[in-house]
Amino acid sequence: MRVLILSWALIVAGTSGVRAQDLTTFPLSEADQVAAPAKSQPAGSAPALAVAESPGRRTLTVTLGGDLGLGSHAARAEADGARRHGAFLPWHELTAGIRPLLDGDLNFANLETVVTASNTLPPEAKTFVFRSHPDGVRHLADIGFNLLSTANNHAVDYGTAGMRDTLRNLDALAGEGRILAHGGLGATNSAAGRTHVMSVRGTRVAFSAFGISTGGRAGEDRPGLMEWRVPSDVATVLENLTGAAADVRILSVHHGEERSVATDPDAIRKLRHQAVLAGGIDIVAGHHAHVVQGIELTQGRLIFYGLGNLLHPGMQDMGALDMCRDYGLLARVHLAGGPSGRLTVRAVEAIPLTDMHWRARPMPSARATERIHVLNHLASALDDPAKGARGVRFAVRPDGTGLYCEPGADREPGHVGDLCRTWRGASHTPVDLATRIASACQSRELVASASKSRPLAQQPFRLGAIPAATPASAIPRRDPGWSRDVFAGN
Repeated sequence: MRVLILSWALIVAGTSGVRAQDLTTFPLSEADQVAAPAKSQPAGSAPALAVAESPGRRTLTVTLGGDLGLGSHAARAEADGARRHGAFLPWHELTAGIRPLLDGDLNFANLETVVTASNTLPPEAKTFVFRSHPDGVRHLADIGFNLLSTANNHAVDYGTAGMRDTLRNLDALAGEGRILAHGGLGATNSAAGRTHVMSVRGTRVAFSAFGISTGGRAGEDRPGLMEWRVPSDVATVLENLTGAAADVRILSVHHGEERSVATDPDAIRKLRHQAVLAGGIDIVAGHHAHVVQGIELTQGRLIFYGLGNLLHPGMQDMGALDMCRDYGLLARVHLAGGPSGRLTVRAVEAIPLTDMHWRARPMPSARATERIHVLNHLASALDDPAKGARGVRFAVRPDGTGLYCEPGADREPGHVGDLCRTWRGASHTPVDLATRIASACQSRELVASASKSRPLAQQPFRLGAIPAATPASAIPRRDPGWSRDVFAGN
């Protein structure tokens, strides 16, 4: 049973620049609703997923990707393509490998970059800073991305001016009907904590985002995002999202320890207990660690603790790492429900990705098969019957992708029923492969420091300042080369 945190419903739709004719009417006021424009298919784009509807039965397909950007460290913003180590790719070549995968009603990613055409903005005093040209993000919208999170530490890389450019450019895309919503970054803390409500094929979808801000926490009079490490910010975002009148609620969260496949107990507390069990959030999309973490179903609601990298020329070639860390994940979630009320998860597809640093694409089947078994291994740390939580385990398909189906999904009409017709449970992992996976993944515990949380000490949130001294931290200091290896696209 969903516990309603708010005694009132705060529903603020991201309607900046949205035309009146794009709005639909629900029991809420028109000003609080963003309607999905009719799907248009740009030349060469993937066709929309065909779903045979039955009378009164509603369906929704959501694709989810992790960290997405279009520029390497401190690179110039270019209108026609991206560079990495001097090599140049036009937008259509950069995204050719993932374009056919974007067939959902909603196609989500974490946009981990400033969106600006300016090459004169001063960067913040950070080791790595990223910016992407608005024409590149327009291309992302044209190939299918229509739901973007900006609640991440690289949204603040070019200070207040960069954040305002990002908001202006993404508002313009929303106003043109190219994206449905972007959330997380806001001109004030009230705007950053806002819930965006949109209509997608007759289903009301609510979306919010928060994350690690690295000094870019929003205030009453300054832009930024709601901070993962500040309990009041977390509570505000969850209260707003829980209180929204919607059939599906989606939360984007930028969190975790980079390159760790372990699920942090702090994430379990905030995402499983606060967001899902107390808040009734239906899908949680986690990112930031640059590697894929486990997937969990808790009382029928999905938590992706970490989706890994999606496409970002500023990131390391993860292919040099072990089999637990060398891939990204694109997930496809199929939901269904009656003529009114909440939609529930019926099936999940998992598509391992490779070459996320340059030309992201589905991983070849033999290697992808092993990564689905890695996901099943990570699921074992998430089982908690007392809380109704269980790790999601997949059946491996011939192309190396994974499929999970809820009981009875084979009787769903249309595409979901076809997908799940032959579902017989998760695939068995051969002993030799299980041994290799355990050796690679368990170089760290699957649930890190399970007996206690690991708080991150931090300076007061202030843009434009260089810390006088490094604060004490509960996390051991790493060799500086570790971070340089993660962001190797300059």
